[in-house]
Amino acid sequence: MATELEIRLGDELKACMRAGDKVGLAAVRMVRTRIMERRTAKNAAEIKEEDVVDIIRAYGKVLQGSIDELKSGGASDSEDNIVQMRAEIAYLQRFLPKMMDEAQTAALVAKVLAEQGISDPKQAGKATGTIMKEYKGLVDAGLVSRLIKAQLGG
Repeated sequence: MATELEIRLGDELKACMRAGDKVGLAAVRMVRTRIMERRTAKNAAEIKEEDVVDIIRAYGKVLQGSIDELKSGGASDSEDNIVQMRAEIAYLQRFLPKMMDEAQTAALVAKVLAEQGISDPKQAGKATGTIMKEYKGLVDAGLVSRLIKAQLGG
């Protein structure tokens, strides 16, 4: 059974076709292909809404990795394929939950550290694990780690 986000992606695909939106069309087609690959994989579990979000996020990371690789090889930001990939990343952002900003993340880190009574930098991993498990996709892991170290003085 399709998730709400899959249905939205299907509607978006049709809208992109009607509008001639090549960026949206390419991005949505690739995400839908990856969803279908996951759905038809051997021993595949039922796909849930958060799985679709993970697939979108993973595809964005693949695109960003490709951009980084091209740029390390000497490509410029204005090259067509880099422009296309950046546009696809931006397009897909509309389907992802809004990430917490730095102030919200700092407040969350302070709350978790207080709730768990963590004051030793050696316990930073415990706090990071709790936050990443409970707020997956809503916080940036690097930011969480940096804020925890800053608040613990480590």
